[in-house]
Amino acid sequence: MQENKQQQLHLRHYWQIVVRRKWFLIIPMAMVPLAAILVTFFLKPTYQSTTSILISESTILPPTVERNLQTQTQQPWVEVSSIQTAYANQVKSTKYLKSLIAKLDIRIPEDLKKAVAEKVRAMPDVDQAELSENLLVESLRKMIDVRMNGTNIIVMSVVSNSPVQAQKMTQALAEIFLEENLAHELAGLQGSLSFTEEQIALYRDKLYSAEDKLRSYRQAMIESNVTEDSTSLNANLNSILSAIQGLESDLNSSEQERNDIRALLIGNKIDPATLQLPTAVAALKSDVMNSIPRLAELLSRNNWRDAKVVALNQEAKTLLAKIEQETDSYVKNAYSSYPNSVQGYIARYLVLGVNIDFLNGKKTALERSVGHIKSRLSRDPDVEIALQRLQSEVTRYRDLYNLFMQHSQYAAIDQSAKKVEAQSKYMIVQPASLPLSPISPDRKKMAVLGLVLGIALGAAVIVLMEMMDDSFKTVEQVQESLKLQVLATIPRVSTPYALKRKDRGFIYAGVTICVLLAAAILIMRIKNG
Repeated sequence: MQENKQQQLHLRHYWQIVVRRKWFLIIPMAMVPLAAILVTFFLKPTYQSTTSILISESTILPPTVERNLQTQTQQPWVEVSSIQTAYANQVKSTKYLKSLIAKLDIRIPEDLKKAVAEKVRAMPDVDQAELSENLLVESLRKMIDVRMNGTNIIVMSVVSNSPVQAQKMTQALAEIFLEENLAHELAGLQGSLSFTEEQIALYRDKLYSAEDKLRSYRQAMIESNVTEDSTSLNANLNSILSAIQGLESDLNSSEQERNDIRALLIGNKIDPATLQLPTAVAALKSDVMNSIPRLAELLSRNNWRDAKVVALNQEAKTLLAKIEQETDSYVKNAYSSYPNSVQGYIARYLVLGVNIDFLNGKKTALERSVGHIKSRLSRDPDVEIALQRLQSEVTRYRDLYNLFMQHSQYAAIDQSAKKVEAQSKYMIVQPASLPLSPISPDRKKMAVLGLVLGIALGAAVIVLMEMMDDSFKTVEQVQESLKLQVLATIPRVSTPYALKRKDRGFIYAGVTICVLLAAAILIMRIKNG
């Protein structure tokens, strides 16, 4: 109970001190915030421009093509803080900032020029241009802020003394970010495409060389084994071999053309796997394919120039021409919503499919006939082994060549798709804004901070004055000093004019300064509009 009473006496004593010294608290509470507000009018304002970039994953290829290309990869989970740090380091990198300087032609400020001149005088061996660029890059790095909003939105901010310059820098930085990421996305695909093209050229030469060797060996074999009794058989063999070479040439050109059209169809968002022949055309294809076994049977008994063989070949040509006409009519009706050029691609793609199947079947039949004729010309096993070796070499190089050709086409398609996906992956959802009001100095914050400092200053002054005041303040101090018992106390009687002259002078001076500060603030607001 006694302790609570003493605590109340102490609180009452402190309150009396505050009341007695109230002007030493009120004046700083008013003066310091006013002074802080007035100072803000003489500080150079800074403006902040902000832009937001959305990162999204998109796929433009059909699912079947996507599975063939096998471009999808499982991305590991990464914390948002790590992503933010990575993007911040990327945007604030020296490469980006040098690109920003070149893009906007940013000049070196005068204060940086002075700093460079001082450093050059201290270190004459330093390259002045390089030092100036490095200091400018460091100053720009301090003006840029990068943060993540969620997991897929990058927010870039740039502060500057000029609102227009802040907007230009933010916009240019966002453009540089998009350009660099697009180049990075395509770098790997370009390298793969270059390697594939090198391999195509290599295996094309090897394929042509192997075909020349096989052709030369066949010709030498025929010349060495021909007799007067086998003249007609040799002529037939030469005719069939010439026909096979023609078929191989037509087959290669047809496959190349079909692969090119396949890429064009995919580029127009048409999946070639969904294209099917109509019933009428499929029946015609069946008829033309049935002519192949008949051709093989005729060649086993007749010459290539025989009238029956020529008539059968002409019949196949007629069927192929009819297939092309029927296919054109079907495509015009079934794909009428597409442009004429795209209709032509679809029709040609279907016709080439039929032609390739027919050429492959016909080539196989002719090769069987060649084998039969060769067996009749010569039964030498060494010749057969040599022919098989040369033929297997041609087949191997052709398979490798076709493999890299297919990979090249897929890589080209993948590159085009990746380019479109990369362009849509990074999208500016909030363009760089033109700041209309400065972010600093913030007069409200300065006023609150000034109020806190004013209270602290007033409290410090009151504590200091109380420490310097050696008068009696409590009854206990009197009793302790005089060693006498205090019988009664008379409270101090204060009048409105009882303040000391120096206290009144402090109040008058403080009020005058506050009025002058308020007037100065009003004048500056009118002057600045």
